[in-house]
Amino acid sequence: MAYAFSSYNAIIITQGHETKMMTLGYLPAAFAGMLLIYRQKWWSGAAILALSMALIFTNSHFQVIYYTFIMFACLGVCMLYVAFKEGKIKEFLISSLIAIGAIGLGIGPSLPIILTTNEYSKETMRGGASELSGHDVKTNGGLDKEYAFRWSNGIGETFCLMIPYLYGGSGNESADKAPKTLEAIGGNAEELPLYWGPQPWVNGPVYFGAVICFLFILGMIVIRSPQKWWILAACLIGIVLSWGKNFEAVNFFLFDHVPMLNKFRTVSMALIIPELLFPVLGVWAIQEAIDQKNDSAKIWKDIKIAAGITAGLCVLLGVGGSMFFNFTGGSDAQMQPDMVKLLKEDRASLAMSSGLKSAVYILLAAGLLWAFIKDKIKAGVLIAGIGVLVAIDLIPVSHDYLSEKNYLEASEYDAAFLPRDVDKQILRDPDPYYRVLDISKNTYNDASQAYFHKCIGGYHPAKMEMYQDLIDRQMSKGFNGQVLNMLNTKYVIVGGQKSAPGVIPNRTACGNAWFVDEVKWANTADEEMNGLNAPNIGDTIPVPNAFEPRKTAVIRATFKNDMGSYTFGKDSSAYVKLDKYGLDEISFKSNNNKPGLAVFSDIYYAKGWKAYVDNNETPIMKADYVLRAIKVPAGSHNIVFKFKPASFYNSQKIALASSLLLILLCVGALYPLFKKGSLPGGTKA
Repeated sequence: MAYAFSSYNAIIITQGHETKMMTLGYLPAAFAGMLLIYRQKWWSGAAILALSMALIFTNSHFQVIYYTFIMFACLGVCMLYVAFKEGKIKEFLISSLIAIGAIGLGIGPSLPIILTTNEYSKETMRGGASELSGHDVKTNGGLDKEYAFRWSNGIGETFCLMIPYLYGGSGNESADKAPKTLEAIGGNAEELPLYWGPQPWVNGPVYFGAVICFLFILGMIVIRSPQKWWILAACLIGIVLSWGKNFEAVNFFLFDHVPMLNKFRTVSMALIIPELLFPVLGVWAIQEAIDQKNDSAKIWKDIKIAAGITAGLCVLLGVGGSMFFNFTGGSDAQMQPDMVKLLKEDRASLAMSSGLKSAVYILLAAGLLWAFIKDKIKAGVLIAGIGVLVAIDLIPVSHDYLSEKNYLEASEYDAAFLPRDVDKQILRDPDPYYRVLDISKNTYNDASQAYFHKCIGGYHPAKMEMYQDLIDRQMSKGFNGQVLNMLNTKYVIVGGQKSAPGVIPNRTACGNAWFVDEVKWANTADEEMNGLNAPNIGDTIPVPNAFEPRKTAVIRATFKNDMGSYTFGKDSSAYVKLDKYGLDEISFKSNNNKPGLAVFSDIYYAKGWKAYVDNNETPIMKADYVLRAIKVPAGSHNIVFKFKPASFYNSQKIALASSLLLILLCVGALYPLFKKGSLPGGTKA
């Protein structure tokens, strides 16, 4: 229950992070399987671990998976220490091999997706490295540090794990939590920006629960097993990683040197590690308190220490918060000084009430443990009482961020996907394949536009690096008109702020494909990008040697071998026309009296796309920084592009075999439960 109702889970549900939530839901099962394996319950442990890992990898949330393997590594190191100390290295090696095999078996069914994702990631802003000057030098690819560490948890913000509103909650917190500010504005607000931490924006605090934090500290005191140390180590790793740029001496080094870490952003997500492990150690602490009841003096002393540390911190940070914090947020500079003063007072008041409430919950939990030690209540009542306290502690906070207000009537939800008049106007175009630039919305951070149109913008957290380069250099500080033309931007949606959006047809769009007259060779990425320079829409100042996509293809010198001594041209009636459009197959018809070089308004991606002219494969060259170009012989031809990534098709047999083995493993693990006499009472299932 404590893991389920951690506020982070409620927050990610409201933000649409379904795959992350599903992955988090399977993590406890994965750890149960791992622990069973190391307890030498190999058959059942392997089945549970393999099945849970298969479900985890099905969701393909690789950042959560990465953090999961950090936890596995900490557990493995601890088990190696225990095995060495107890002289059970053989059993450790067998268990480790079984665990690795089970994980591998769980990965198998998703192998085609994993391999193709791995290939794609190397071409993206997460795994690739821009060749343009002015970017971070990333020898191993990965994200730019500024982007990766934008959401870094503040060091002091860590105490929100125990005091939910210490940093104000969210950037759109209920106005009822800021009574002074609300009164000053006449009650005319439902939400106010109470969050004041270092992150640009948060939708709520990551709160594990004051009771759980108290029990975690108690567990560190009373648990004698060395396994508590791997849990502590993993939790500390997660917390330090979540600090990101606020602890750059460590995190920047790790980002540059630890494999794959530079592929991930929103580093505050690393708090999922302690989110799972805090409750584990906390529940273990309760069991230890029950088991050590006979030594009541010692266990009560340990409880007092744990309660004193946690409740004391809650009171100190809550009541004395102004000694440590200034309660000033990054967005405060945009508000009137009087408003900021009131907000700071409300933030301080909210932190104090939150800290005191957390202290009360901790003292109540300690009181229940005292009552059990003194034989006032039974163990069952203790466990139930702690459970009720955890629920009272966590559920209201989670409810603040996931409640009935986050749900819509079906009709209201469907209305969000109704086309605007401008969308209807564009959709009347029978052409199946063109693009739309929508500047009536947040062009590069609003994915809703893609519901109706193939877009120049939209949102994707792992855009191809070359396309991000094109956005940064040609379509961010204005829109290069010729670049829009080469991207087959047939319509531009404008307005939408104070008036209804309207559409402007772009009659100079190049279409899906065309023959060019010449090639402009570029030796570097900067030369290639600069070769696209042309006036922005609305500019009246001419650009020297401006790019003309219908005339010139800008190609890197690395493709000169593919071009060879090929000479090309085009006649006055030459054309390349779209014939059929599909997701993994696009066909064209062409006609040209001369050998031609055709440019296609589709992004260049070498890991799977193949080009065929009359069923004969021909090499694809990268043109105009992001597009494709091929050589087309003179005459009339059928041109087909097919997406056939070898990594996907070659791994399908492995995926099928893994799925069958996984089923057999699970059936084999269940079989003993159904044998005669294996169930209670000797009955047969």
